[in-house]
Amino acid sequence: MIKILVVSDIHYPDRISVIPDLSAFVRDVDAIFALGDFTSIDVLNYLNSFKKAVYAVFGNMDELIIREHLKDKIMVNIGGLKVCLTHGSGGPKGIEERIRASFETKCDAYVFGHTHQPMNRYIDEILLFNPGSLAIQNASLGYLYAEDKNIWGDIVYL
Repeated sequence: MIKILVVSDIHYPDRISVIPDLSAFVRDVDAIFALGDFTSIDVLNYLNSFKKAVYAVFGNMDELIIREHLKDKIMVNIGGLKVCLTHGSGGPKGIEERIRASFETKCDAYVFGHTHQPMNRYIDEILLFNPGSLAIQNASLGYLYAEDKNIWGDIVYL
């Protein structure tokens, strides 16, 4: 089984003064998905310090140096599944449709952030997953699991 830590909307140092300690959450993962709005390159450097594969996209609040190193959306093959990563844009209403429409390829899972609202549901057997935000009072992150061409998620509130 493949296990992936998913984080988004950390907003350091704009909204939080310390990057959250994620060491306990990365111990047994195969990779990290980071979905933008880091706001500081320090967050990406921190995530890369865990020596795990990091798949990251930039968000609407990220500084230029982050945007120069990352794309706004990527597709990752995880256990034979197409997993599409993006930050997202616009309000929460209709974001699922906007996320799906932003990719030319149909994916098995769409993983995004932006709204700060966790989501873990299927529409037409396609997973839509948002880990929430690490920069709000009800902070959350997520895990994705893939095995035997199946993918599912779990939201963890801190």
